[in-house]
Amino acid sequence: MSSTNWLYVAMNFAIVLALLGGVLYVLKRMQGGNLLGMPARKIKVIEMVSVAPRQKVVLLRVKDQDVLIGVSPQQINAIATFPVSADELQTEANPATAADEGNNSLAPMARRLSALLAAAQNKDKA
Repeated sequence: MSSTNWLYVAMNFAIVLALLGGVLYVLKRMQGGNLLGMPARKIKVIEMVSVAPRQKVVLLRVKDQDVLIGVSPQQINAIATFPVSADELQTEANPATAADEGNNSLAPMARRLSALLAAAQNKDKA
């Protein structure tokens, strides 16, 4: 085989991978229900933890309540329910502002480092 044939095969493979990635992205967006004007889902999985090979504890958000359930192959049990605060509902409605407010674990450290750097720069100028 000549080198142009290998280049042609590699290029076609890259195109197929790009198309596959695009299809997977669209399918993931459709799963949330916000694509093409579809209504958002009423039940959201907040977190899921596996506690045994076939048993899980799942935290669901339904309207204004969080529901903690246990799931096994034989049954599903409601463990507890918690009211959702207004702050959590607002964070869920505006996820971009939640990232700006620094809800991740590194945000306080980043703010402190930024303040220290600004203080050091001001000290050097003086």
